[in-house]
Amino acid sequence: MRSREWSDCFYGVSRVTGGLSLRKRAAPTEKPENVILEDIGTWQEVGTISVQMLAEALSAQHPHLPPLTHGNASNICAHVATLSLQFKGLGSLDFLWMFQSMTRLELSNNCLSVVGGLEKLVSLNWLDLSFNQLTSMDGLRELRNLEVLALHNNRLEKLDRLVLQSLPHLEVLTLANNLLDDIDDVRMLRLLGELSSLSLSSNPLCDERYPEYVLAHLPNLAYLDHRRLTAAEHSSALSAYKEKIDVVEAEEAKVHEQDRKDAEDKKSQEEHRKAGVLALNDGSLFTRMFRGDKDMGVLLQLPGAHALMTKYREQFNAVCLRVFNSGLAHQVERQEELDLLQKALNKAKNEADAYARGLVKTLETEAERILAAAHEVRAAEEASLGDDQEEHEARVAKTAQLQEEFESLIATTSHDLLMAEITLTDRVKRVVGVAREELGSLVGTFLEEAATDFQEARRLAYTFYCRLRELSSKNSDNGGNGNTEGNGEEMESRRAQVFEGSDTLTAALAGIHDRHLALIDTREDDLRQHLHNWLNDTLDQTTKDEWSRHRGRVEEITSLTARQRQAMLDTMPFLHD
Repeated sequence: MRSREWSDCFYGVSRVTGGLSLRKRAAPTEKPENVILEDIGTWQEVGTISVQMLAEALSAQHPHLPPLTHGNASNICAHVATLSLQFKGLGSLDFLWMFQSMTRLELSNNCLSVVGGLEKLVSLNWLDLSFNQLTSMDGLRELRNLEVLALHNNRLEKLDRLVLQSLPHLEVLTLANNLLDDIDDVRMLRLLGELSSLSLSSNPLCDERYPEYVLAHLPNLAYLDHRRLTAAEHSSALSAYKEKIDVVEAEEAKVHEQDRKDAEDKKSQEEHRKAGVLALNDGSLFTRMFRGDKDMGVLLQLPGAHALMTKYREQFNAVCLRVFNSGLAHQVERQEELDLLQKALNKAKNEADAYARGLVKTLETEAERILAAAHEVRAAEEASLGDDQEEHEARVAKTAQLQEEFESLIATTSHDLLMAEITLTDRVKRVVGVAREELGSLVGTFLEEAATDFQEARRLAYTFYCRLRELSSKNSDNGGNGNTEGNGEEMESRRAQVFEGSDTLTAALAGIHDRHLALIDTREDDLRQHLHNWLNDTLDQTTKDEWSRHRGRVEEITSLTARQRQAMLDTMPFLHD
């Protein structure tokens, strides 16, 4: 949770001579040195022929760029926006990964059979891959900003639904002269909501019904095979295929509804995960208690066991649901507390910003006055040509006085800014400390409530164990002659093993009970650990962000002092003659 930089608040201070400024520093466009070195290391693996080919292409198309070498490739390629590599005999594109600012790329008339190496060119909006040997659209899924895609004169046999779904902005698609033979593939093109121009001619699917079929399924299409379409053609096509289109739209509606539900479920699952109560509302914890338990399968054949199990499940799941609902409610309270923390931090930083702006404004005004006086002294000194020694000494004294006044101003302002920053840091620590106490209290309260509920779940498990033992004992006393209809030989064998003696029966029941308690304990421990981790991670990140901000502000204040002193020295150089 990072507040607005101080330098945002100091915008406009640079009017002081010497470029004094606390403006927000722009994010560096160059990569960190270690990343650049890593890129260069990878770039060294590119073959000499590829480097030479790229160097020639860049020299011809971007003559303002310096010659491409292994050493400067990272910086040069990172800023190239357009490039044409047609008729280069390319069989691979693995060397293009460094052109991450590319928006327009022409790769027609090469020997490409697969698309690979374009994954990092996410800024591409125009791509020509025509006249190659492509058999698949794989490798285009990351190019989500594509608006124009040329794939004509290749060897595509199928359209890729996943690729088409990942191209929401595609407007122009050319697929002529490929091997597309299933006209129903046209339905996939409905995924391209902004498609306005399509070329499909000279594919095996292009029979006499092809134009009307395409127009009926793509009602927003404006051009087909480079021919402007009319409203009448669309209307006629829609009438001819109305029944089929109704079916398609109904299927799409079901898919969209399912996608909506899946998105809601995913959102809910994420909220449940954050609250630490994932899967406590669906009965899955109870189901895991009996999963793969063969002994329990035998015991449930006892008269009355099924009703006992049903009651146990209902009561146990009700307890889990209580924890679930309580967890969601407490998650809302914890989020509200985090919002209060953010407001308190913003308030502290805004007040510190206002105070700092006042200090810098005063510094700016006084610095301009002192430097203006210094300019006058300097002008008088230069005009005097050293004729009057007494006046020269007076000007030197005046300059020394101005310099001392300037140093005092800089020192005072720097001290006040640093003290303000220290005060802000202390205030932020107190705010975070209070938030830690409040959030810790909320987490503790919820965990106490959850512990009570989990204890109730253990009580239910014990009650179920006791009553099942009573049923089993009665059945054992009767010689194991309970209801076994339809069990089969394997069940009878298992039944004989379970009921062969009181020790075996007690051990089986105790094992069932222990497994139930272990699952309950594990789920409670998971909840406790999750919330403690959430609490520590959230506030530790806030502290880390504050420390980073604090270091940045101290560096700015130090830089401010240095620039102002240099401005004074530049104004009065004669003191150092």
